[in-house]
Amino acid sequence: MARDKAPFIFAVLISELRLNNMTKTDDVLLALGKTFAAYMKSVFPFQYENKVYRLINNYVASPYTRCDVCGNHPIIEVSVISSEDGKHLRVGNDCIDHITNRRVSRWFKNYRRKRENVIRNRKYIDGLSLILNASRRNELAFQITDCDVEKLSIVLERMINGLNPNRREEQIAECYINRKAKA
Repeated sequence: MARDKAPFIFAVLISELRLNNMTKTDDVLLALGKTFAAYMKSVFPFQYENKVYRLINNYVASPYTRCDVCGNHPIIEVSVISSEDGKHLRVGNDCIDHITNRRVSRWFKNYRRKRENVIRNRKYIDGLSLILNASRRNELAFQITDCDVEKLSIVLERMINGLNPNRREEQIAECYINRKAKA
């Protein structure tokens, strides 16, 4: 019986190890992914052609496809809706916004932009997060002014929220990330 429990304990330890080794960017992307799922659930069932549909997915098509509602081709961003009887339709931005009477397509564009920016700024997010955490614990091998801690915190928060840093913010981030690498 003890032998049967060993694989489970081992699997739990591996999953805990993975969670402990996540970077700040991994945490941000995980949280962002949860907002995607929550948003999908927030789009309540809606009527189309006397049937009740739910939004079940949204993705960027490759290759491009045709809208099953209006026939427009090509559609790049696709929302998949499903009726109660299991019928799936691929729907373009204009049609999903019209059918749901919400700006669904805008939400997904913003989500993708934020996600792309977080991925693009991974080096800064992870580097600044490590520097600021070490600074709070007084474990940095170099000096950092309180003013720069505040600036770096603001830059980090902006990038966590999916915004790109401006040139000056990139420069200060690079300066401290390079200092940490040399220390």
